[in-house]
Amino acid sequence: MFEMKNAAVYTRVSTQEQAAEGYSIAEQERMCKAAIESKGWAYVGTWSDPGVSGRTMDRPGLNDLISAIKDGKVSAVVVYKLDRLSRKQKDTMTIIEDVLLKNDVALVSLNETLDTSTPWGRAMIGILSSFNQMESENIQMRTLMGREAKANKGGYAGGKPPIGYKAKNGELIIVPEEAEIVRLVFDLRKNGETLVGIAEKLNENGYRTKKGGLFHHSAVQNILNNEDVYRGIYRYGKSGTSEVTHEPILTEETEE
Repeated sequence: MFEMKNAAVYTRVSTQEQAAEGYSIAEQERMCKAAIESKGWAYVGTWSDPGVSGRTMDRPGLNDLISAIKDGKVSAVVVYKLDRLSRKQKDTMTIIEDVLLKNDVALVSLNETLDTSTPWGRAMIGILSSFNQMESENIQMRTLMGREAKANKGGYAGGKPPIGYKAKNGELIIVPEEAEIVRLVFDLRKNGETLVGIAEKLNENGYRTKKGGLFHHSAVQNILNNEDVYRGIYRYGKSGTSEVTHEPILTEETEE
């Protein structure tokens, strides 16, 4: 059964892409409008982002189109190619699933011959979504394995360095003024001071956290929990363990 749709064209190209791949904003629009006409749909306008990277979702034309979709002014979007929506697969699927399908808006991509106004096109979106989820999980797994491997070889595998250190070129580097705080915390704790008492002494002496705030007992506890790191031992995950991977703040000499 024929269903009339209010169809919008979305075009995007960066200057570099236009020179290298040869499809201009005008040519994209021409082909998309021809597709709309062939379907007998109503053309309601073109939203465009000339010279804007497809690796960001913060695009004026795209944002205006999304607003028009949510306002019920658009019931179909036609693009020359899926990567006009985004260069990132995850962002492309976010637009399709969270904006288009959620608002019952069809998507037609000329290059991929994708048309979600048809049953086959809607099935293809499900397949694309499954591949997207699988790729996301594979990337996460590869990242985790890479970090654990790096930790096992004696490198810093990422994450926020604890007070006393900064990360540089995959290594933990001592920050002298912060290392002074770490040593003081362990000295005070060794002498029987409470967490609250240590925090008060740090604040009274003008010491501040990495973010420049006052110390609380929880921040003191975090320092104490990172004793292995301060002794030069870095652990990542359950199995990622490396000994003496960086310069320690706590040594036998500093504790004498």
